[in-house]
This record gives sequence, structure tokens and C-alpha cells, in this order.
Amino acid sequence: MDSFFIGGIIFLCILSVHYRFLTIKGSITAFFTGLFIFLSFGWKGLIILGLFFLTSSLLTKWKKKQKQDGEACEEERYGRTAGQVLANGGVALAAAIFHLFLKDSVWLVVFVSAFAAAMADTWASEIGILSKKQPFHIKEWRKVDKGLSGAVSWLGTFAAIAGAAIIGTSCYYLYQLESVHMIILIIFAGFIGNMADTFLGAWFEQRFYCSVCKKETEAAFHCKTKTVKVYGFSWFTNNIVNFLCTLIGGIIGGGFYLWLIH
Repeated sequence: MDSFFIGGIIFLCILSVHYRFLTIKGSITAFFTGLFIFLSFGWKGLIILGLFFLTSSLLTKWKKKQKQDGEACEEERYGRTAGQVLANGGVALAAAIFHLFLKDSVWLVVFVSAFAAAMADTWASEIGILSKKQPFHIKEWRKVDKGLSGAVSWLGTFAAIAGAAIIGTSCYYLYQLESVHMIILIIFAGFIGNMADTFLGAWFEQRFYCSVCKKETEAAFHCKTKTVKVYGFSWFTNNIVNFLCTLIGGIIGGGFYLWLIH
């Protein structure tokens, strides 16, 4: 039975490269992430992983042309890289490894809460950008262009809650948790992780200004012209923000779980 699931992980990783959901290195990283999750949390853990990966991949491709900034000069994308896989799944992978050796239920909560945060963040970004209204920037306290870090919308906020709720509800039924309050805890942890992502992006991620179209962007080149940096740190990449999002979500979920059971 174990070989069946491991073979399934390999097959899905190969399929992900074929459909450009993942790069080759991203696929290898995803395989080991899935392997440790399976060894630690069984096939149920793979379902949690699959819910995040499949929905995030499909949402990224959904209405892609409408969401992309056509004036931004970007490298051709061949799927999520190894860095992106670890940024979203690194905390869950660490929880799986710790659970293999320590066998404490708190690591399951950390694992699920981390993915709830990743799911909330992805859904907020990919769905929120389709909002018909301009988002509101939490740092500058004004409406800004869509797609900028630190910008929030009602559509994105509801999408974040829905994404975290799917992970929380799935965990409740898959692992037959004792209390329905665990769903609320996981949703809360996921949403707080998402909000942390928004605040970190608003204060630390780079933003540029295009002198041609007079718009703010996160691209170093826009309208075939080098943009002017407004603020932010070059080392504080989106991968770092996503990793911290899942780390905070995992800590919140695991921390409150330990507090509740004592």
C-alpha cells in the first residue's frame, strides 16, 4: 500500500512538470515534501497537501491573462520553483519531520495551520486581484493599483477565509478531531498568517514606479523601461514573505492548541 501512494506522488510530480505547474527542481522538492508528509501523517496528510497544491495551481492559471500585468517584463514561467515549494510547504515539511520523531499531536495542528495560511494567502492573492474595485493599502491608507503587496480587498479577504476554512474542515473530518472548535482554530491561524503576509509585504517588499505609465508596480522593468525603486528591501523576496506567512500560521495554530489542552 505504501508503494502505491509513493508511486502516486511520483506520478503527480511528473504530471506537474508536464503541465508546467512545477519546474523540474520544484517537482523534486515537492516529491520529498509529499514523501515525508505521507510517512508522518499518512494518506490523509497527502489530501491536505493536494488540496493546497491543486487549488493554488489551478487558481494561478485561472484568468491568468486578466491577472497579469501585460506591461511588466517578466521571465517566462515554467511553474513553481523549488524555492516557491519550500516557501509554501517548508513549515509543513518541518512539522512532518518533527512528528516522525516526537509523535505529538501538536505537529499535526502546526502542519494543517501552515497549509491553512498558505491556502488563505494564495486564494486572497489569486481571487482578490479580480475585484472590480481598487484595493486598499494597509500601510499608506489609500487605494492603490491591483496586485501590489499590502493591498487588501473585501473579495480577497473572503477568499482567504474560505481557503483556510476548506483546510480546517477537511482536517476535522479526515482526522476525526474531537472538537469542532479545531476548525475555528485552524481558520483563525490561517487567516492571521495571511494578514501577517499582507503586513510584511506592505512594509518590506520592494515597490517600483514606472515613469512611462505613471503606475506603481513590483516589477523592476515596466513598459520596457527600468522602473524607479520607491521603497523596500531587495533581499526581502516574496518567497521569504510566504515562508513567514506559513510559519506564523503554524505557530499560532500550534501555540493555541497547546494552550487549550493544558
